[in-house]
Amino acid sequence: MLTLLKKLNEILLPGDKGKLIMLFFLMFVAAILEVVGIGMILTFISIVSDPSKLLNIPWLASILTNIGIDNSRDMLIYGSILLIAIFIFKNVYLIIFYSIQSHFIYNRFSSIATRLFERYMNTPYVFHLKNNTARLIRNITVETTLLGHNVMLPILAIIMDTIMIISIVIFLLVVEPLNTMIVLIIIGGASGMFLRLIRARIHSYGAQSQEERAVMIQGVNEGLGGIKEIMVQNRQPWFVKWFQSSVQNFSKAETYKEIFRLSSKPVIETVAVTGMLLIALVLIWQGRGVESIIPVLTLFGVATFKLMPSLDKVIGNYNLLRYYGYALGPIHDDLINLSPQNQNSQQNSIVDKQKIGLHDRIELEEISYSYPESSKMVLHDLSLTIKRGAAVGFVGASGSGKTTIVDLILGLLECDKGTVKVDGQDIKNNLPGWQKNIGYIPQFIFLSDNTIRNNIAFGLDKDEINEEKVWSAAKMAQLEEFIESLPDGLDTMVGERGMRLSGGQRQRIGIARALYHNPEVLIMDEATSSLDNRTERYVIESIERLKKDRTIIIVAHRLTTVKNCDTLFIIKNGRVVDTGNYQELLKKSNEFNFLVHSPKEN
Repeated sequence: MLTLLKKLNEILLPGDKGKLIMLFFLMFVAAILEVVGIGMILTFISIVSDPSKLLNIPWLASILTNIGIDNSRDMLIYGSILLIAIFIFKNVYLIIFYSIQSHFIYNRFSSIATRLFERYMNTPYVFHLKNNTARLIRNITVETTLLGHNVMLPILAIIMDTIMIISIVIFLLVVEPLNTMIVLIIIGGASGMFLRLIRARIHSYGAQSQEERAVMIQGVNEGLGGIKEIMVQNRQPWFVKWFQSSVQNFSKAETYKEIFRLSSKPVIETVAVTGMLLIALVLIWQGRGVESIIPVLTLFGVATFKLMPSLDKVIGNYNLLRYYGYALGPIHDDLINLSPQNQNSQQNSIVDKQKIGLHDRIELEEISYSYPESSKMVLHDLSLTIKRGAAVGFVGASGSGKTTIVDLILGLLECDKGTVKVDGQDIKNNLPGWQKNIGYIPQFIFLSDNTIRNNIAFGLDKDEINEEKVWSAAKMAQLEEFIESLPDGLDTMVGERGMRLSGGQRQRIGIARALYHNPEVLIMDEATSSLDNRTERYVIESIERLKKDRTIIIVAHRLTTVKNCDTLFIIKNGRVVDTGNYQELLKKSNEFNFLVHSPKEN
């Protein structure tokens, strides 16, 4: 519990702690009002059983006479009105308190979920290489919800109910010390035994539940994400079986959690009734008369009526914390480990940085790189120069390091050794400014389920989109004729992942997106590898038209894509083994000839 509170404290914002202190104060007031309510019921019962008791107290009789209450009938009437007023005030206060508490909890959920998503979006690219998307989705959408509803809310509820229980117990100890001790021993002992029996199992099921939440999301992502290939290969049963297994494990954990939660009420109820009967027996054993037993039993009856729900909530919420406490772990770790000081320094000033122009050359100087948690070097002391206005291609077998070179030029990865320079300046000095001057076209173009316009001007609000830039980019990508043939033009919806478009159309939207900001450097990473030959020619033609104004960097397996490049770099085992244009390499390089005549090129 203390570890949980410490972690929670570390992820709350400074202003949240002041609000928590205010909540604790409001909880204390609520507990006092509950005790006052119980005390008033005891007083009212005493009045009903013998109204003359209060009138026999001289100073109280004087006060009552001054306000016009001088007989038992008036006392009963005004006592009833006062009791109703106190309970109305108490319950209105509680409603207001619960409203404030709910706003606090769900505003914290909103804040934590947003901060976590922001950290994931701004964290270095290698983080995403190491983490499954299903886990990140689970943390943002599911774990943050559970943190608010099943961790923070139970903690506040436990604190409030504990304050209330302690206040009521102190009141009972003052009025009936012996009988209160009997009740405490019976109820406290039974509750402790119940918690001891289930705490280990509920902790274990909580860990299982968290793991299965991520597996279920992964199953849905992969099953629906690859639905076309799955249907063609009739692999649906395997994915359904995978998902079913995870859901069953999750359901098992949730079933036991619910059993434990619902079991606390009958246990406490049984113990409470037993306690009440024991109190009655003790009172009879003490030789008390019926007239004195009734108020005491009424007092304990009302106190039990208040204590039972509070005890049930404390036990139930404690079990929730044991079960869902795991939700805090990944959220805490990622918020702390991915804090702004550990993020790419570029992210703090992306908007303010000016675009870096390319006036002369891009240089990679003695670059070495290995991926995190891998001892294998992907690049070894690699050096090369790309002149402004040139079209260059990186070619080589799979795993040779081509894409890693591009990711280093893009600034997505950071060199273990060496530097990437633009006109002699390390790109790390102004990475956002350098990235503003790059248009990137990946192998698989991500299209959102939105309009063509919004997919070209990707990630911009409607009022930020420049219509002229959209059309200019569409023309350069040879999309103009296609868009004009559509009834809705730029407002045509492309469907999820662009499923309503052909491969070539999706790729050209990707080219238009890369050109929207009119970059001087265009990078294509296997951008035509999934296209048929005819579509590939259209895409290459679109790229050819851009050569005179831009520096173009192409990574390709299919060498037809790079046939017209000014310079080709052959990459093998993380090194440049040869350079030249297509015809030169055909004449002098055995490695290039092997690539040209490999089955993939036929």
